[in-house]
Amino acid sequence: MLDDIKNYFANFDGTTNSCRTVALWITVALVVAFVATKIYAAAAAKFSKRYDGDALIAGGRLLNGAWMIVALVYAVCMIITFSACYFVDVSKGEDVLVPILFYPLIVTVIAVTSCAIALFVKPDIITKIISAVVCGAALVAVIVCMAVYYAFGDAGEAKSGLGLYLSAVGVVAAVVVFAFLADRKNRAFDTRSITFAAVCVALSFALSYVRIFKMPMGGSITFASMLPLMLFAFMFGSRRGIAVGLIYGVLQAVQDPWIIHPAQFVLDYAVAFSAIGLTGCIRDIGLLKGKMSAQFALGALIAVALRFVSHYFSGVFAFGAYGEFYAAEYNMPVLANAYLYSFVYQCLYLIPELAVTLAVSMIVFASRTFRKQIVSYSNVKAVKDESECAAPTVNIDGGEETEAATGICDNGSAT
Repeated sequence: MLDDIKNYFANFDGTTNSCRTVALWITVALVVAFVATKIYAAAAAKFSKRYDGDALIAGGRLLNGAWMIVALVYAVCMIITFSACYFVDVSKGEDVLVPILFYPLIVTVIAVTSCAIALFVKPDIITKIISAVVCGAALVAVIVCMAVYYAFGDAGEAKSGLGLYLSAVGVVAAVVVFAFLADRKNRAFDTRSITFAAVCVALSFALSYVRIFKMPMGGSITFASMLPLMLFAFMFGSRRGIAVGLIYGVLQAVQDPWIIHPAQFVLDYAVAFSAIGLTGCIRDIGLLKGKMSAQFALGALIAVALRFVSHYFSGVFAFGAYGEFYAAEYNMPVLANAYLYSFVYQCLYLIPELAVTLAVSMIVFASRTFRKQIVSYSNVKAVKDESECAAPTVNIDGGEETEAATGICDNGSAT
């Protein structure tokens, strides 16, 4: 089984794999450059004998703005490149395009994007109502087309339709209840959150193409493709996080539309990626105050656990029959059991994916400047831990400024 793992460190077997290899190394280079500029900016602020505090803040915002532009350009280039690769593969017969699913999903993506732009330009009640109607109509069209596709038997046959429906209802309820219990502030989308949502969705979608490994039974380990969505949820709360995760799930369905049952679509795309939005739940509740990195890590574990559960039930009730094939293929009789097959399948890619995401996030959260920006942009206030935030750190024009005054503790908490 391990021999069938495909890596993309130097895989030039075909156009798409070559693009994935190049994209992987470009991504690594951009991450190194990002970390280097943040370290340089922090060092310049720390070791400068005299500097203007306002100018330093303005410089930091300019640097962040520049990196946001780089991220958007990178995301757009990746999406265009791999979309072209997809259509090339379809024309060669190496991939399949299902028109009744693909085009309604594309229309939905365009509708959501257009409404987001409209809300950014004019966020009044009329625009919100029109946006809700347009997006709702697009989603209804997707559901109708999916039902037709399923009713005529073109989708394939699931192992257990009843199991899919029951598990879909259960996991949806769990995600929604968890989000509402954790995030009770009922924060609506504003211009700032819409802007960050667009950047994070685009970046996560682009990174989902940047594979490190493809596992033998399916599923891929990407270069922290969940991280932008997780950061958005951490900054803006669980409710907005699951809404943005839902949008991302629709994009994933466009990218890889393997749909054999309506409830399987809900589990594998809508709910699984909405669950990523629960990354901010620990911060919403107020646990682990004074430990921003720990809040993020625990929230990420909860989010991925719920994503795991969602994919797991889909694997059992929709794709459980594949277990018998892999049991014979790898001489592992245990895989013939649908429950064990799905468990092994999800573990093979989700656990390494989580490990990569947490590793990259800890590097990012190690930057005190980045933690400041998290607080600055999200406007989420936490209770100050006097024992950790009272030490003076910087002298500006002869005066003392404490970590608490800037809103960040040494260990990364917002105050």
